[in-house]
Amino acid sequence: MESVVEKLQRIGLTEYESRAYLALLNTHLSTATKVAEQSGVPRTKIYMVLESLASKGWIRIYSGVPLLFKAADPRSIFERMKEDYAQFLESVKMTLGEEVKNMKDKFVVKRFDIGLENLKEEMKKAKTIEINNATADFIKKVSGAFREDAMVKVLLFPQQPKPNVKNVQFKHAEIGIVSVVRQREVPSMSILLDESRTFTAFQDPVDHRYIIDEMLYDECSKCFFEWSSISWGAAEQEA
Repeated sequence: MESVVEKLQRIGLTEYESRAYLALLNTHLSTATKVAEQSGVPRTKIYMVLESLASKGWIRIYSGVPLLFKAADPRSIFERMKEDYAQFLESVKMTLGEEVKNMKDKFVVKRFDIGLENLKEEMKKAKTIEINNATADFIKKVSGAFREDAMVKVLLFPQQPKPNVKNVQFKHAEIGIVSVVRQREVPSMSILLDESRTFTAFQDPVDHRYIIDEMLYDECSKCFFEWSSISWGAAEQEA
């Protein structure tokens, strides 16, 4: 189980910044000396650490002799982070939209409907597998194809239950990506094998058959890999 300090580090703070912020959370106002004592941050570095926290919006500094420091409300911090991330994703979406327009002139190629069983055969060869916006049902259907020595990372569609599958890293996506199929929204999944092949998948809402396509255009695949990396880094680790 990760400590609070480790979780704060995962969202952008250093170890010293995390410890100093937690120390300030337990007090109303505090001096740099007291923060250093309570957090274990060396006194020689405490002012640099506190100034960095202030620049990131995690604490406030009040003038005086000595200077006083106060932690910002963590709820407001995380709301701001969520808004910033949502805006970032929107900018990525717009950028990708422009890329799609450009790709039309370059003839984007897809290998259509290769079938679930064919996908599983390809998975059996892969040493790294990343599946994004996945449903629990899809993971259960393909998990038997994961090699024992493969590194498998799964970003689940929001609110999907975590499947009981061993040797798989799970996180939940903050934003669900969907496709409209037969006038219904269904999770739009991407499958990345060995960082070299990209597949897309969705389940037909009527006959429940999985439709699997492979992206064959290199630049388009790069977009999927970049989006996967960004989404995985921002998602919350599952217990």
